[in-house]
Order: sequence, then C-alpha cells, then structure tokens
Amino acid sequence: MVYQPTSSVIRAMTQTSKWSEWMPKEIVLQPTNSLVATIQAILNEDGILVPVVFSIENAEGKNSFIQFETSMDQIGWSPIKRIQYYLFARKIQGHLNQVLAAATAHYNYSKGVYGFDIVETKVKDSSYLAIDQTSTDTPSLVQIYQMVDQLTAYINTQKGKAIGDPMVNITRVDAKAIYLQVAIPLERDIPVNGVFSIKKMVLGNLLSVKVQGDQAKVNEAFEATKQYITDKQKYSPAIPFIIYNTNRLLEKDSSKWISTISYPIY
Repeated sequence: MVYQPTSSVIRAMTQTSKWSEWMPKEIVLQPTNSLVATIQAILNEDGILVPVVFSIENAEGKNSFIQFETSMDQIGWSPIKRIQYYLFARKIQGHLNQVLAAATAHYNYSKGVYGFDIVETKVKDSSYLAIDQTSTDTPSLVQIYQMVDQLTAYINTQKGKAIGDPMVNITRVDAKAIYLQVAIPLERDIPVNGVFSIKKMVLGNLLSVKVQGDQAKVNEAFEATKQYITDKQKYSPAIPFIIYNTNRLLEKDSSKWISTISYPIY
C-alpha cells in the first residue's frame, strides 16, 4: 500500500531511471520496459534471470497498491528439482518483498513522487504590502529588487514592520503581457496610497516547498507543486508566491539560492 494517488505513483514509478534512489543495493533488478501502469523487469538471482512484472492499481481512499508477479516454468522438472526451485522461489520472493518495501517507503512521501518535499501547512501571515506592474518582458532581478526597495522604504516611512522575506509572483497574462507582483508580509496594516496596496490572505491551508537552486530549479518545483494540487484534487483560492529567502542580487552563485514556494489551497 502506498498512501498517494495512483496516477502520481504510476507517473513516478515508471520513471525507471530514478529507481536507484530507492532500490536495495544488494538486489540486481533491471527494468526493461514501462507500459501504462506496469513495469517489466529482470531480476538477476544467483545468475538466473527471472522476469518480473510490477503493476500499480487503485486502492481505497485515493491510495494505491504496488504489486509484483513472476513465474517459472516447471514442465519437465523432477521432484528433487522442484524442491530446489521451490526454495529458490522463496528466496526470490524475499528479495522482491524487500523491493516492495523500499518502493513503498520511497513513494509514500512527496519527494519520492514529485521530487520535492511538498508540505501541507497553514498560512501564518495575513497582511502584505504589495506593488505590481505589467510589462511585455520577463522582469529582471534588478527590476524585482527595485520594487522590493520601494516596499521597504514605504514600510519605513509608515513606521511599519516587515516580518518576512520578499514574495514574488510572475504570471504571463497573454502573449504580450507579463504580470509581476512583489509583496512583503507585515506585522500589522499600514496606511497605503499610490502604487501600494494591502493584500489579505485567508489564514487557511498552504503548500510550502523549500528549494535550493536557480530559477530553473524553482520552476521545476513549481510545476511539481501544481501537479500535486491536481493529483490531490485541491484548489487554489489565491495566487501563489515565490519567497526569495536569499537575496539573489547579492548571492551570485545561483546554486546557493534558497526559495520557498507558498501556494494557498483548499
């Protein structure tokens, strides 16, 4: 039993190039073919190649089963040979049970299925000072941090208090327009005017994903999070943000950037 939706387990397990992340080291099991919801493999047991078929099926409560099937042709075997191969079959079953246990332990967690630790948590901050703009090109880091500086300066003029790192949402509206919103969480509301606005977030459920790496890595995690929402049949009542935990202008090595995806859900 795996406590993840069948579609997500199928998608993850059929990526056989990643089996090395969970396969027990002492077991030589080589996938040979992936079909819709089954994977054909060959188990090398004491030099004997044994065909194995894994399948993923629906279980109760939006969970799934991983199971295996294998067979050995006994035609023409003597009674002694049958006993020998019965013991051999028990050995095969023991190793394949180890494989199932390892697969279950891996795919039971979001990182095994989606490649990232996707955590369901609660919204902690409800009030944000925000500024936005629409342009024809993807905004640069300089543009984004200019908006962060505007927000920080305005919070200071209003004697407000920022209680978190800047949050960024970049959304392509259409072929000619890209929407950018930058926000900073506040300890309490402050008066606003001009280009600034106060945004309120319902103190509900939230998906939180910590990511280390460049923007491409963040985009990959973002797509995985959207897939998680689809698989779990959840919905988002508000726009998601990427929290820039690392100042990307000051840290030139993008592999060291820390970001957090915050995705409201219900």
